[in-house]
Amino acid sequence: FLILFFFFSSRRRHTRFLPVSWARRCVQETDSALIPLLNAEYMGIQIIYNKVEMKTTLYLLLLVVLSLTNATDFPEEDGVLVLKENTFDEAINQFEYILVEFYAPWCGHCKSLAPEYAKAAKVLKGFATPVPLAKVDATVETALQQRFAIQGYPTLKFFIKGQPIEYDGGRVEAEIVSWLKKKTQPPSSELTSASAIDNFINSNQVAVIFYGEKDSAQFDQFKIVATQLGELSFSHVFDANLRTEKVGTTDPRIILFKKFDEGKNEFNGQFTSAEINTFVSENRHPLIDEFEDYAAERIFGQKKNAIFLFYKQNEEGERVQKAFQEAAETLRGKIVFTKTTNLQGHGKRVSEYLGVKDQEIPTLVILAHSGQDQIKYKYTNQITSESIQQFYQDFSNSKLQPFYKGQDAPANNDEPVKIIVSETFNSIVFDTTKDVLVEFYAPWCGHCKELTPIYENAAKQLAYNKNIVLAKVDATENEIPGVSLTGYPTLRFWGANQKYKPIEFNESRDVDGIIRFLKANMGGRWVEQGASTTTQGLSLIHISEPTRLLSISYAVFC
Repeated sequence: FLILFFFFSSRRRHTRFLPVSWARRCVQETDSALIPLLNAEYMGIQIIYNKVEMKTTLYLLLLVVLSLTNATDFPEEDGVLVLKENTFDEAINQFEYILVEFYAPWCGHCKSLAPEYAKAAKVLKGFATPVPLAKVDATVETALQQRFAIQGYPTLKFFIKGQPIEYDGGRVEAEIVSWLKKKTQPPSSELTSASAIDNFINSNQVAVIFYGEKDSAQFDQFKIVATQLGELSFSHVFDANLRTEKVGTTDPRIILFKKFDEGKNEFNGQFTSAEINTFVSENRHPLIDEFEDYAAERIFGQKKNAIFLFYKQNEEGERVQKAFQEAAETLRGKIVFTKTTNLQGHGKRVSEYLGVKDQEIPTLVILAHSGQDQIKYKYTNQITSESIQQFYQDFSNSKLQPFYKGQDAPANNDEPVKIIVSETFNSIVFDTTKDVLVEFYAPWCGHCKELTPIYENAAKQLAYNKNIVLAKVDATENEIPGVSLTGYPTLRFWGANQKYKPIEFNESRDVDGIIRFLKANMGGRWVEQGASTTTQGLSLIHISEPTRLLSISYAVFC
């Protein structure tokens, strides 16, 4: 009976079990069943049944089982736990490991993730130590959204014994499962044969192996790094004969095997986690990345500073690639080196994004990350190994001026909606006699295309007021220092006396909404159609009878 009870209890992880009164009945029934069996001879030995001790033991044992299995019954959808504010803490404390998705029902990325997340949940339930996947509707559970500072959707956090870390894995089933396997399984696995070592090396892009003693300080430091860099594959070899066969010695060794560049690197530093981490981090990537998916994720996804070489397939291109290789070897580990042509695919798109023109190639661009901003520095002089190294040193010492991509200013700009480019932004927007509303748009954006006739109509209706400017910027071609955008179209208002604190547009995107917004934010500078205005932006008030007028003079910076 107890064996069956344990079996079914263990199979129903989230089920609320029967009350203690039922346990008493179990003890009574078990008691009456066991008495005739235990008050008997077995192989000539008289078995004596102590009823009181047996009953007490069974009762306590059942209480233990009940306490261990009486888990909260979290509701599920497609195998994913659905958590709310009143069950969240219980879940992250009940499970040693749990991955939680904070989502919004209207979010397209969340909808794309949902089926992959559900498939991963089913796979992870079969782990030796199951890892539950959960989700929280952050638009409803706002207290949790604020508690974990959720800024975008979906946001995934992985909890280890109640403590969160950021999930930085992929968004498909295999990537989710792989990431969690590395986080929940031992950071390093033992290899016990030569063939196992060979298979481990051949099956991983980067494989790190420790050869040494199990109970050693060196292995303890190696395990720390294996935990820190869980996205890589780590293993260890303890067998002395196998170590001698593979590395020619029983002394501790760490070797990083890789399928690029020189093929492997051997650790020669002090056996501290800091030095081992530095060794692995410096050698885990190709010295120079061709700019494809892997390099794009590393630079833009992981926000690594990078130096780009744009070259052409000619003799000059061969020369600058050799110089780039030499500089990369000297500056290994200090900045990501990547190279590409600008002919097609990733190279063409990144050259357009960085503002590299065909006639400038070969050229270098450094892309640096600062918070949410990306700052570019362009180099167009003669490329040598020495000049590349100097370019990097000037960047490190903050001696370079940022480069901002921009279009040429239009020859005529007399349409109702004024066109702004990078070089004319300050002169138009920061004119202290004008109230300026700016639309930042992308030519391919459907919402921007819908807004275009509305915005132009509003500009025409407001043309009577020469102190109001409605303008637009192609934000894909013109970069403005200090202006960060998260989507298109974005509308911002710079008032005549509020140039250094723009106001986000918060009205409906129609003509009436635009006029209401301007009227609300211009205050006393708003002029109804039919009233005259001066070039100083002051309304002329026509007074029909004698009155008193208080005039206040001010400075816009005050």
